[in-house]
Amino acid sequence: MNRYAILALAVVLSTIASVSANGICDNAPCEAQINVSLDNEFNISLDSNPGSTGFDWWTNFDTSYLSLVNSTFARGNASSGMVGQPGKRIFTFNAIKPGNTEVIMLLLRPWVNGTIAERKIFPVSID
Repeated sequence: MNRYAILALAVVLSTIASVSANGICDNAPCEAQINVSLDNEFNISLDSNPGSTGFDWWTNFDTSYLSLVNSTFARGNASSGMVGQPGKRIFTFNAIKPGNTEVIMLLLRPWVNGTIAERKIFPVSID
């Protein structure tokens, strides 16, 4: 990834982070709330096709509440030799502090000025 793509992505993520601090779900539609107990893991699974479209999911979240354990791509059921096969991007998070937060998922091509094709916001309640 070149330096301009990294800079564009940094600008997009910092903008989303500043909006997040102001209660982003107040002004945008959110996904269903995720309820999780402290020190437990949960997954967010999203349709993805990075091999043929170049778009992939990026995540932004408050690291004082959550840690990202893993991010994997699971291929769909198409023939195994196919290039650009659609599937699911699976993010696994661990709840590390009680409270309320959100996970922001952005579908983008980071090298194309950080243009966001889709945004999903997942409110998370940790008890």
